[in-house]
Amino acid sequence: MGLSASQAKLLSITSRLSANELRAQEVTRQKTELSNQTIEANERYLKALDNNNLTYLTYNLDGNQTYTELTGSQLTTYAPLKNQYGLINSSGQILVSELDASNFESSNNINEFLEKYGIDKIDTGKTITVTNPAYAGALEAWQKDHQDWVDNYPKIEDYTKEVASTDNEIYNAVKNSGGCFGLGMSGKNCYMHVLSDLIGPGEHETSDGQKYTVYANTTWNWNSANHGVENFQAITEMLKNGHCSGDVIEGSVEIDGVVYENMAVESVPYNGKTQDMLVGGTISDPEMTLYQRAVDLLWEVHNDYDGSSTGGQAKEQNLAKFLYFVEHDLKQAVKETVVDHDAYNEAVDNYREEPVLTEPATIEEKVYEYSDKDKAQWYVNLWHRMNGESQNKDGTVTDGNGQLTNTTNRVSKPVGKQYDILEDGLMNSSKWLQYALENGTITLERVNFTDPTKEGTGLQNATWTAIIYSSALDISESTDDAATAKAEAEFEQTQKIIEAKDKQFDSILKLLDTEHNALQTEYDSVKNVISKNIDRTLKIYSA
Repeated sequence: MGLSASQAKLLSITSRLSANELRAQEVTRQKTELSNQTIEANERYLKALDNNNLTYLTYNLDGNQTYTELTGSQLTTYAPLKNQYGLINSSGQILVSELDASNFESSNNINEFLEKYGIDKIDTGKTITVTNPAYAGALEAWQKDHQDWVDNYPKIEDYTKEVASTDNEIYNAVKNSGGCFGLGMSGKNCYMHVLSDLIGPGEHETSDGQKYTVYANTTWNWNSANHGVENFQAITEMLKNGHCSGDVIEGSVEIDGVVYENMAVESVPYNGKTQDMLVGGTISDPEMTLYQRAVDLLWEVHNDYDGSSTGGQAKEQNLAKFLYFVEHDLKQAVKETVVDHDAYNEAVDNYREEPVLTEPATIEEKVYEYSDKDKAQWYVNLWHRMNGESQNKDGTVTDGNGQLTNTTNRVSKPVGKQYDILEDGLMNSSKWLQYALENGTITLERVNFTDPTKEGTGLQNATWTAIIYSSALDISESTDDAATAKAEAEFEQTQKIIEAKDKQFDSILKLLDTEHNALQTEYDSVKNVISKNIDRTLKIYSA
């Protein structure tokens, strides 16, 4: 074979090898597509197996069971022997049909609402005592008002005050101490003996740290005790537990050309008489004990004492300090609480009237019968779920005669609109309702009767209670056996076709592989011939 022919042959084989490989790749891709088809067929089959429908169980008048596709209309439209359900949206509103919404919106009260469903109201001529719907709200308001009335009622402690006791043991002991106090009132320094008696024998220390001693039963001196005040030990203890009054005398008094600061002329009772005395002195500190003030005062005036039995003539301003201490601090040392009864009684008389609960707990209501009691109860329940407690749209309360029980009182209405309209297309769609229930966008409430033996408006004896749809005994899932069988047949047929095609592709791949190996062998042989021809040619020319 010549070189040119060999090269042409090699190119032909190479082209066939490429075509072979492309064909193999295409077959492999088709096999992969078969795998995808297998997965899709399997998914369709599983979906068909899982394609259950919700059904609703009802009973006809003969008691026979009937299963129908579950729709909003099936649940919410009245029929005998049915449980009453409501579709509730995420806002807590009940979803009602276009008809129910129209009937409600065009009714002012529950009786007008019932009439739109052909329910006649018949007066039996009887009355019953029922709970007044307005009572709970009125009671709550009254309780708040009455508690406010109690809390703000005049309190006698607000009309009390502390005054100096009319029976003050300390003050009385000083005023009745006899000679030393009397001599002090006549202008003698003997009043210092009264101070010594008050603080008692022993060492004492002033507020600024001065120490001195009071002696008992000694010769006359400024610091000699037991000269008039009896039982001074008990009095001294009282002084240690009492405090100064804190009274302040402001201004000045001029006597005989002498100006006295922070003093005043007062009438002071003494031995059954009243005489004018100059009182005043250092402002008393309510934080200071009476004992400490007596200690400080005695040390402050003691230099006036001349050593005689009466101590000599007292300086008016120092005697005034003593009188101030007696008449202001000691006189008020013991307090008593007194009540201003006149002011208290006036406050009570002027206080507002006690609130009265005027709304009765019960009212008399006429007994009515309905042409269709079961149907009436159904739509009574629906009214209260849409409107709230009141039988009137505006929330007012009426008695059995249809008259307002209290024009100033209304039943508390729920906040916001309690219903929404579900268009008839969705209300009649089983697919929509099943999807909404399974995905939680819609929940159910069912009417439960607390005492089904009693007749009433439905408000007292019936309540709407949340329920999971899968727990309702009259709602169940059903399987479409025909659809399942059809899906199974389609799946098996698809599997057979895919398996046949897969075998066919395997055979093609096997042939392509055999052809590829043959071509590869032929390719290698031709390539070897060309290589040898090239070698011989090179040797000829090199010779």
